[in-house]
Amino acid sequence: MRTGLVRGAVGPAGAVLLCLALLLCAAPVLPAAEARRSSSPGDGRAHAYGPRERQRLVVHGAGARAPGGRPAVVLLHGGYWYQGRSRGWVPWMRHFVEAGTVVFDVDYRSNAAAAWPAQRNDILRALRWIRARAGRLGVDPERLVLLGSSAGGQVAAAVGTYGAGRERVAGVVALSPPLDPLRTQGELRAAPGVPGREPRLRKTEHLRANAARLAGCPSLRAAPGTRCGRVWRDMAAARHASGADDAPMLLVHARRDFVPFGPSLRLARAQRARGMPADGVTVLTVPGAAHGGVLLRLPRVARAVLDWTAARTRE
Repeated sequence: MRTGLVRGAVGPAGAVLLCLALLLCAAPVLPAAEARRSSSPGDGRAHAYGPRERQRLVVHGAGARAPGGRPAVVLLHGGYWYQGRSRGWVPWMRHFVEAGTVVFDVDYRSNAAAAWPAQRNDILRALRWIRARAGRLGVDPERLVLLGSSAGGQVAAAVGTYGAGRERVAGVVALSPPLDPLRTQGELRAAPGVPGREPRLRKTEHLRANAARLAGCPSLRAAPGTRCGRVWRDMAAARHASGADDAPMLLVHARRDFVPFGPSLRLARAQRARGMPADGVTVLTVPGAAHGGVLLRLPRVARAVLDWTAARTRE
């Protein structure tokens, strides 16, 4: 496990992404007028990747040809597993597209519509849809990176650790992911005297309530071997760690966020114990309480995400 920035040799695709990093670092907070300029970062087209409601994705920047295809970011929104795609991501998607990266903005079933593991299954299905059409979309299927925020980060990590995750995606970036929803609130309660602890506990209670709805288990205490016990266990990424078969990950947390970073550290340790290289899971913690996509307003985080993505999507 490493807690610093990951750097690597940068090829043509990496150079494109580094240019994006410079854009993000030069203007870490985009003006509100730019955020409102459009509800789409370009020629976004909606597609159904399955028959159910919310099994939809919007493709941005597809069609332009490049030898071997272009890298792609598969974006998974947050929102306590019940909210939909957020317009707050539009400026960042626009920057990715302008830098030559295809963006897939993917929706998935809410916790009100379907219990876990429907959300993981939806993203697995979306990835199959993308890979089957990679040539038509001008995408290199071996250079897909999942970028998940908050609840979307939990889903992204679940996909990256499910079976041979490395065969599906080149990497997973998760911003503020609650990687063990059952234990999230307990970690905060065990830390008395932490500044801002009470407001964080209220947000964590909301997170846990929605995680319980996601699990289909009203009780937050489930005995091992019961259906609820198995579901809660299945939702924790560290329980699926299999080492080198899993996708490499960058997990980013603010130290005073309401989502503790302890589960991310446990995942990193579990992966190392199962043979993943030391830099296979990087946990980056930064000061403050920024959550989810807001972390990208921090130059250090923006640079880390783009450097890391470039290293895993270079040709």
